[in-house]
Amino acid sequence: MLFKVYSGDLQPGLKLAIWPRVSIAYDSGLPVDRPSATDLTLGHNVSSRAEVDQVMTQAKAAGALIVKPAHETFWGGYAGYFQDLDRHLWEVVWNPKLLPHDEA
Repeated sequence: MLFKVYSGDLQPGLKLAIWPRVSIAYDSGLPVDRPSATDLTLGHNVSSRAEVDQVMTQAKAAGALIVKPAHETFWGGYAGYFQDLDRHLWEVVWNPKLLPHDEA
């Protein structure tokens, strides 16, 4: 089960959402590993499904490891996960209910 601990606006176009590690592991398909000072997921919200695919392609070309290819989500969006060269986990996501340009 996925659940969010906190979500809030930091400034226009920038949100902070805190999820439990088990929720991130479930959604990304990666196992829960030893706790680390860098345990987090960076989310990049984009304006369309096509933009998710474009960012995922750019990340792979830059040497990122595709952890979970872009796919339709159970909540009606479209998202994929990759790890950058420093092994930070990124989610690229199109959420039709939370588009970047809707942030005021």
